[in-house]
Amino acid sequence: MNTARSSAKKIMALAGAVVLVQVVLLFAVFPRFGTHLGTDYNQDRFTDGYDSIAANLVAGNGYRFYSDTAKTMMREPGYPLLLAGVWLVFGSSFTVVKVLNLVLALGTAGLIVVLVRRFTRSTWAAFAAVLLFLFHPGTLVAEDRGGVEIFFGFLIVLFFITLCRAVERAHFTDFLLCGLVLGLNVIVRSVLMLFPVFLLAYLILIERRKMPMKTALLNVAVMILAMLAVLSPWILRNYRLTGRFVPTASVLGVSAHAGHYITSHLSEGKPWWLLDRQAGLERDQLASSLGLKFEGPYYQVFYRTEDELTFSSFLVHRVTEDYRNAPGEFVETLFGNFFNFWFAGKTPTATYLNLAIQLPYLLLAGAGIIIGFREHQSRLVALIILLIGYVVAVYIPILAQARYSIPLVPFLSLLGTIALIAAHRAIIQRQARATAANTLPVEAHAETTEKETVLLCPPR
Repeated sequence: MNTARSSAKKIMALAGAVVLVQVVLLFAVFPRFGTHLGTDYNQDRFTDGYDSIAANLVAGNGYRFYSDTAKTMMREPGYPLLLAGVWLVFGSSFTVVKVLNLVLALGTAGLIVVLVRRFTRSTWAAFAAVLLFLFHPGTLVAEDRGGVEIFFGFLIVLFFITLCRAVERAHFTDFLLCGLVLGLNVIVRSVLMLFPVFLLAYLILIERRKMPMKTALLNVAVMILAMLAVLSPWILRNYRLTGRFVPTASVLGVSAHAGHYITSHLSEGKPWWLLDRQAGLERDQLASSLGLKFEGPYYQVFYRTEDELTFSSFLVHRVTEDYRNAPGEFVETLFGNFFNFWFAGKTPTATYLNLAIQLPYLLLAGAGIIIGFREHQSRLVALIILLIGYVVAVYIPILAQARYSIPLVPFLSLLGTIALIAAHRAIIQRQARATAANTLPVEAHAETTEKETVLLCPPR
């Protein structure tokens, strides 16, 4: 009992130290030294206009970017609603946002421990996975900014836990819960909306012995219905505004255009951030040519909600036609965005830093995949590969940059921990063999000496 208490105290001390270091980094180190990183790092700032929508919700102006523009569908409502709720309670200081991000990151760390327990009871392995996630520079930067990555990362890990349980138990109630959590993910970031289709293929091809096709179809259908139930208020709201079925955000056209523009102009030798800005200026010109009234310059915010859908459809059609006329550009976009998803920063310096950070994580995760399959963790590893592969597949035809990969860092950390456990075990076994070889028992040594004497001096 004393040993258990001592271990618990050590665990609590280590956890407290991790939290303390996180607090010091976010509230003391970054505010003091972050400005020295220049345009590669923008601290205490929001991304993608979530704060504008939240501020208008708090002010009672409705779900819109500006008080005089139309109600928007360009952003999923989950994160702006969270921001608005937190601001109503604690005020709109950016410190509140950083505290929220810290709490969500620590919550994600707790969920990572739950997943680690699926393949080991080792406390140090759980801490290794947590440290790999919490002290990934991308995680720290995301915590220090007002973006959706930390919140979405928490939800996607929570979804993965329910997914593992559903696949293991093969019961429709577990798929119901999984679908509800999936709906929470999609209401924050619509990336996972089509994941049930990929999951169904996995169940039919890989899990067919445990889950017959009829059962798989029923369970995935329950999952989709649960997801749509969570999304239904957003879908109904959008239908009342436009008379159309819009289950996600209306930003697809902007993303597709930005991705195509950046890829097709890379040969000019301009930095990524400048090409991205020029793409926004071209969209301004295109929206003006259509006679639409809007505010710019990067995101076109309209004075009629229907114009959002009109412009997004126009951009998607334009990009699709360009790719049809030049299929090579589409292939180039796919390969370029695959690289961008893991490594691309706004400047060359940021990209080099991302390479230095992400490559070790990816290599460690690759080793974890191989070891996981060898050591009978195939289901867990296969589901992680399915989820990561799906997310990457969603982004690479459209637009990608390294910050989009931040919600997947928990899964890279999990796979990396599998590799670290195997490496640790190999070191211990090697040390044990070396110790055994150097410390033969006295009896064995005496017996060996006697045999050698008998052989050297046989009886007459």
